[in-house]
Order: sequence, then C-alpha cells, then structure tokens
Amino acid sequence: MNEGAENASGIEAERDELRAEVERLRRRLAEVEGTAASGTESKRVEQDLLAQQAVLRAFLDNTPALMFVKDLEGRFVLVNEEYAKFAGRTPAELMGRVGTSVLAASDAPKMDAADRRAMTEGRLHFTATLTIPDGSRKTFVTVKFPIRDEEDELLGVGTVAIDMSREQEAEEARAALQEKIIAAQEATIRELTTPLLPITDHVVAMPLVGTINERRAQQILDALLEGITRHQATVAILDVTGIRIVDTHVAHALVHAAQAAKLLGTRVVLTGMSPAIAQTFVELGADLQGIVTLGTLQSGIAWAIRGRR
Repeated sequence: MNEGAENASGIEAERDELRAEVERLRRRLAEVEGTAASGTESKRVEQDLLAQQAVLRAFLDNTPALMFVKDLEGRFVLVNEEYAKFAGRTPAELMGRVGTSVLAASDAPKMDAADRRAMTEGRLHFTATLTIPDGSRKTFVTVKFPIRDEEDELLGVGTVAIDMSREQEAEEARAALQEKIIAAQEATIRELTTPLLPITDHVVAMPLVGTINERRAQQILDALLEGITRHQATVAILDVTGIRIVDTHVAHALVHAAQAAKLLGTRVVLTGMSPAIAQTFVELGADLQGIVTLGTLQSGIAWAIRGRR
C-alpha cells in the first residue's frame, strides 16, 4: 500500500470516529433535552394540581353549606370551614376523626346509617334535624353520595348539608300568622252572623239572618250565653225575622238556647215569626214553654223595657 492509500485510510477512520462521537453527543443532547422537558411537564402538572386544589378549597370554604368526605371507615378525609364551625372544631382537628364522634349521641346512629345507605344504594336526599354543640336543634336538607375512583372502586361517602332552620322558622311563623288571621276572620264572621246587641243594661237582642245549620246553631248558643253573662242580661231577644225556613234542627236549636238561657236566670223573647215559621213550630210540636213570642223586634224590645221598669 502506497503512502496516499494509507493517508486515505487514516482520514476515513478519523471520519468514522468523528461520526460516532457526533452520534454520542446527539443522543446525549436528546437525553438532556428529554429530561428537561419531562421536568418542565412535571412542574406544570404539579402547578395545575395546586391551582385546582386552591379552587376546590375556595369553593369548599366559602359555601354556606356543610361539606365533608369520609373514608370507608367513617373517618374525615375532607372537611370545609362551615362544617368545622358546626362541629366546634378546626378542620385540622377533624381530619382523621370518626365522623359520628362529633355528633350528639341521639344523631350519630341515623347519620351513620345514612352513610352506609349512600355507599350501597347511591345518592340520598333527605331532611335531618341535628343538635349543634350549643344544644339547639337545626334542620338541614342533606345529600349523601358515594365517592369512587377511576376504576369504580368505592372510596367513601360525601355529604352536602344546607341549614334550612331560618326558612323553617319563617315558614312556621307564616303558618302561625295564617292561623291567627283565619281565627280572626272566623271570629269576625261569627260576630256578623250572630250579632248580640245590648239594648239596655240588662236586655240584649240577637237578630238572626240566613240559614242555620248545626255549626251555626252552636255559634248562636255560645254567643248568646257569653253575651248574657257579659251583660248580666235578664232578657234576651231572639229575632227570627231574617230566617225564612225553620226545620226540626232550627226549632230544637232555638228551644235549646231558651232552656240554656233560663238556667242563667234569663228570659228569652222570640220575635219576628212568620206564619210559615209558626206553623212549622206547631207541626214539629216544639216546646216553647217559658219563651215569650211577639210579632216584631220592636214589640219585643218594648216588652223587655216595660218588664224592667
């Protein structure tokens, strides 16, 4: 081999070595770049997770609802500030504790049973009244639901509870007010349908108008006896001018009222009977003994005043 061939062979060998070194450097650069990229991606993922946790925590701690998560053993793994206030502890103090340990003894069994049902049956929606640390009772609209991982393995149970005590108190107050209004209306209606008018110090009159049923007959009797007692009446005038139909029930109601008034030492004057009503009393054989009957309210008042003189 001549000198030129040897030189050519040496140059080729050097080229091969250079190519090999360049390839090693390229692979190394790729490795470095890959490691750097992996680190950057990892850092980005970590930052995203931290941001998501911050958003979740902000929602948890700024909602007025009680929110918490328990694991399969019933221990707290997530608690928001509102629940911590309800329990009278800090979130850190609650983490890892058995959930029912912070409830009143009377509430723990039913809440534990609700947790088990939610884990086995799925989402539950119910209303629960619980005792808070100061001893008062509050009503919560509660939702419990199972928590599972990506493989559908059960991890625990979550709870969201909204305090509805104020709304319930307001509703109860509205209901109580409504009852008072209804009672006042009924009282007004009773007064209008059974008006008792004082004529003199010891004479009262009750003009009756319309239809008398069993309920109204009792109202008439109650109003008459209460008025007799309040006014210390010795004469009570029942005017039936406004009543067109008198059946057995009405006749007996009037007789009963007269008998009850008599027991209080009061005479009853029945005025305003039409011929039809008078005939009905006769046909029914109503016992009007002890009842003074006169044609008009005016004559009844005159009789009562003369009797008082």
